Amino acid sequence: MCAVSLLSLAAAAPVPTPAPALRSPLPGTCITSPFGARGLVGPHADRVHTGVDLRAPAGAWVLAAAAGRVAAIRRSGALGLEIDIRLPDGAVTRYAHLGTVAPALAGGRGTVAAGERIGRVGRTGVTYGTHLHFELRLDGRPIDPAPYLRLQFCG
Repeated sequence: MCAVSLLSLAAAAPVPTPAPALRSPLPGTCITSPFGARGLVGPHADRVHTGVDLRAPAGAWVLAAAAGRVAAIRRSGALGLEIDIRLPDGAVTRYAHLGTVAPALAGGRGTVAAGERIGRVGRTGVTYGTHLHFELRLDGRPIDPAPYLRLQFCG
């Protein structure tokens, strides 16, 4: 799919009503790369960013932004080790570039509480520095999670 159509999908995604109550998966952090179209970051990075990147040191605990059911734990090419959590309203939160998954989730536990430790920040997949890539999806389409996280941009 080309970047223009990906951006169209992202822009056309409806905003959940009511808006999901999300907490930051990394308290005290900021957004280093926003959602949407972006310039060339590196030779293998997508030109349309389907989430936000959050500043974090390697090994920092990643917390569930909301309670939900673990929908997937997988390794993908670009996003590396990732966890998808389906929220009660059907939205999905995605946490990517993880170094490890919390033992309880790796052991097969299927639900998480808001604020629960789900993994540690790593540098898996295509990444140009240690950070957490965080997505919010509705009906499979990415929507900008920044308004729900209430975090500042620190570029």
